[in-house]
Amino acid sequence: MINNLALSLAKVLRFSDVAVALFSLFLFTALLQRLTKKGPMLWPVMGIVPTLFFHIHHIFDWVTDCLIRCGGTFHYRGMWMAGSHGIVTVDPSNIEYMLKTRFINFPKGQYYRERFSDLLRGGIFNSDDDKWKEQRRAATSEMHSTSFVEYSLETARDLVHQKLLKLIDEHVASGKAVDLQDVLLRFTFDNICMVAFGVDTGCLAVHHPDIPFARAFEQATELTLWRFMVPPFVWKTTRFFRVGPERRLEEAVRTVREFASKTVADRRIGCRFTDRSDLLSRLMKVPDEQGKAEKFSEAYLEDFCISFILAGRDTSSVALAWFFWLIYNHPHVEIRILEEINGIVTQQPNSDSKADYHALHEKWVVGHFQTQDQINDSMTRNYVSLKRKAQL
Repeated sequence: MINNLALSLAKVLRFSDVAVALFSLFLFTALLQRLTKKGPMLWPVMGIVPTLFFHIHHIFDWVTDCLIRCGGTFHYRGMWMAGSHGIVTVDPSNIEYMLKTRFINFPKGQYYRERFSDLLRGGIFNSDDDKWKEQRRAATSEMHSTSFVEYSLETARDLVHQKLLKLIDEHVASGKAVDLQDVLLRFTFDNICMVAFGVDTGCLAVHHPDIPFARAFEQATELTLWRFMVPPFVWKTTRFFRVGPERRLEEAVRTVREFASKTVADRRIGCRFTDRSDLLSRLMKVPDEQGKAEKFSEAYLEDFCISFILAGRDTSSVALAWFFWLIYNHPHVEIRILEEINGIVTQQPNSDSKADYHALHEKWVVGHFQTQDQINDSMTRNYVSLKRKAQL
């Protein structure tokens, strides 16, 4: 009976009828989703994937607009049977709940770790539970030491005065426009490498050199994120055949890993002859539970290097770029910041520091300076004082 029914339907229905019905169902589902949801368009079968590609040229503006329309939080899902679904939020209460109140309830999970495994391997940003706690405990204990705090402060000051300000002087003298975010990205990259590993990459040189490791790290992060935008069978297939983005990712990760391996090996040798205060050197000196040998393996330290760069590079540079953009558009806030710094600095017993600041304040507010050396000397003393006493 069932066979007869199927044959009857086959005679009545044509392929075009089935295609029209499926297409109509597709349009109806898409229209219903568009009218009932405020978030990004989630297509039948394909989920958010087509929407991402439609807006790839202005992805950040588009995501920001979606968050505004949704009140700061929206749901998304990927392609059917791909296992991709989640929530995007900028709501402070949600973020506090996930990162602090109930952090244990929000592990990264296999979906996340699998995509970052080539680049981060077992680093802190690709670990959960006890492994994450161990790495966090090791890093924070060393970062809070007095010697490391003083070393990081001295490193940042030298980098600003010996490289950043000289680079800015060159751009001012040339009269040409400069990409401030690129300059700040180079600054934070050099800073994180010096503070964490004691390595000067030379990324902030005046002639803006092309640093293979920095370029490879940028490519590796971008190509890893590509895995989140396509179904698993796509990136896994291209990885298996070593073609397309996966081939470029493999080459970039190889360069990054070679840098991390060389850095760990060089620092291991250097620690035998000198007492260094960078974070990597301090971790190498941590003994195991019996106090007889070094606690962390070569692989652990290499993963630490890559994770630490990821933590301090883009985040700091983007924050600084937005800070200067906001200050430029709100000069009254700039004046209030200077007044607040003035109130802190003038409380110090060092009269020279007060005089330096007052002179600098007058020049800054009226919009011109006398000499760059005066600015450098004054800002260095103020920066050190504020860092230690006001924690700015």
